[in-house]
Amino acid sequence: MLELMTDIDAAEASPDDVTFALTWLAENGALSGVLEARNISQRRVRLSGKPRLSPLDADGRPLDAVAIVTLEMRMPGYVELDPGESARSKIGWAGWDGPAAGELVRVEWPGGQADVPVAGPRQPTATGPATNLWSSWFDRVTA
Repeated sequence: MLELMTDIDAAEASPDDVTFALTWLAENGALSGVLEARNISQRRVRLSGKPRLSPLDADGRPLDAVAIVTLEMRMPGYVELDPGESARSKIGWAGWDGPAAGELVRVEWPGGQADVPVAGPRQPTATGPATNLWSSWFDRVTA
C-alpha cells in the first residue's frame, strides 16, 4: 500500500516565522510582480490560501484599493516550507486613481500580516476602469 507523506503538524506561519519581499515591475501602465515569502523560523510552517495585498499611503494607512480573490480550486490550498525555504506568489495591480501609494504594502494571510517594503514602482500609472489588485497561490521556490 502506498502511503502519502504529509506533515499535518506544520502550523500556519506567523509574522515571526516568515519574511517577505515584494517587487513590482511596470507593464503597460499596470504593475506585475512577485511576492516572496521565506521561512526564517527553525520549524516547518504552512502558508495557506492566497496572500491579500493592501497598499499603504505615506502615513501607513491602507488605500481604498480593491483586492480581488478568484476562487479556482487548488489542492492542497497551501504550501509548506522547511527552515530557509521560500515560496513565491505572482501579483498584480491593474491601475490606481486615488491618493499616492507609499513605500509599503500590507500582506495578509491566515497566520497574520506584515507591512512589506516595495521594490520598484509604488503604484500603477493606469487609472482605470479596472484598478484591482490580485495575487496567486504560493509556489515553493526550487533550485
